[in-house]
Amino acid sequence: MLGRRQFLTGLAVAGSAATTIATARAHQTQRQASARSTRGQTLTAQDLEDALVGSSYLGCGGGGSLAEARQLIAADLAAGSVFRKLPVDALADDDRVACPYALASLAPMSDALAQRLDAMGTERVDAPVQEAFAALEKHVGTPFSGVILGEIGPLSLAEGLSTAARLGVAALDADTVGRATPEINQHTVRVAGYPLTPAAGVTPFGDVLVLTHLKDPSRQEDVFRSLAVVSGLVGVADAPITGAQAKTPGTLVTGSLSLAMRIGRAVRTARHRGENGIEAARQAGDGYLLFEGKVAEAPWRDEDGFLVGRLTINGEQRFAGRTMVTDYKNEHLVARIGERVVATCPDLITVVDKASGEGINNPDFAPGQDVTVLGFRCDPVWRTQAGLAVFSPRYFGFPIDYIPIEDRIA
Repeated sequence: MLGRRQFLTGLAVAGSAATTIATARAHQTQRQASARSTRGQTLTAQDLEDALVGSSYLGCGGGGSLAEARQLIAADLAAGSVFRKLPVDALADDDRVACPYALASLAPMSDALAQRLDAMGTERVDAPVQEAFAALEKHVGTPFSGVILGEIGPLSLAEGLSTAARLGVAALDADTVGRATPEINQHTVRVAGYPLTPAAGVTPFGDVLVLTHLKDPSRQEDVFRSLAVVSGLVGVADAPITGAQAKTPGTLVTGSLSLAMRIGRAVRTARHRGENGIEAARQAGDGYLLFEGKVAEAPWRDEDGFLVGRLTINGEQRFAGRTMVTDYKNEHLVARIGERVVATCPDLITVVDKASGEGINNPDFAPGQDVTVLGFRCDPVWRTQAGLAVFSPRYFGFPIDYIPIEDRIA
């Protein structure tokens, strides 16, 4: 999700993990006396690695670099951070939780703006995402009991887990999408009818913005993206909902962290046995084999801060003689074999490297690379009228109606 939520290693523009963790201690002290700060299942280093690999399948080519995600988690573990996973139904009705993430612009910064920012000489904020979470917590006036994961993609998942661990709270076993997506508008809290505001944004330069109200929820994408364009990135925290709201069916995609762990574990176990890890992942996620082949070409461009591209794969094995094309805006949105559409958003389309058994982050393809394309069903919330209004092929400008992947495959 390079355009919507570009998660950066260590939550930081500058500074080490240890420095950032030390900064978090001030926010953590108010929670240490509360039993809420120790709730949830402690995650091991292996659990976290499995979750990251699994998220590379659910990220649909977005959600940031798996390598950077591993670096972030490793730094936190080395610094003594404790990661915990909390089921949504374990929240008390009066708990408060919120969703932290980062939004970055791919658009090149003008020389004049870059020079003006350099001339400021201001000490940079080490952890804008974390600071945004703290700013929103201060505005709401209630300590947050947990972190809602923004989406399921490698670096985005690591960012949410890291924010929770550094602040001494659990990450919910839930996110706002069930995969990675291009825009803030693909947000289950919004689809459920709850406001995303108040929302806080913090830039690397220490600017703090709190949005208290939006006439139209889609304006949040516009406001924070504009801030990212003039700052490089902005840390964001939004959707400060109650435990009761979080537990309402359809507000969050529940069990998504566990699903990522389950897929990653299946890949690891199968490869250890000398079996097909990608097929194990497909089975663990109850997905579909869409295509196999070699990468032919993968042109891409920056378009208003989004990564827009088209991937062409020449078929092999049972797909020999055929060609698959996927169109993506940060994440894969439409897949065709020849002229036939075989899958579209909001269902998941992911391209996996056969050699590593890991999902490939757009646009990191190499000509001749052996790949497998898998598809998975999206969360039911996206198949509702409200969900499809903001997450469908036509929403992104494709003249294609949404048809569930299982029906297209049939």
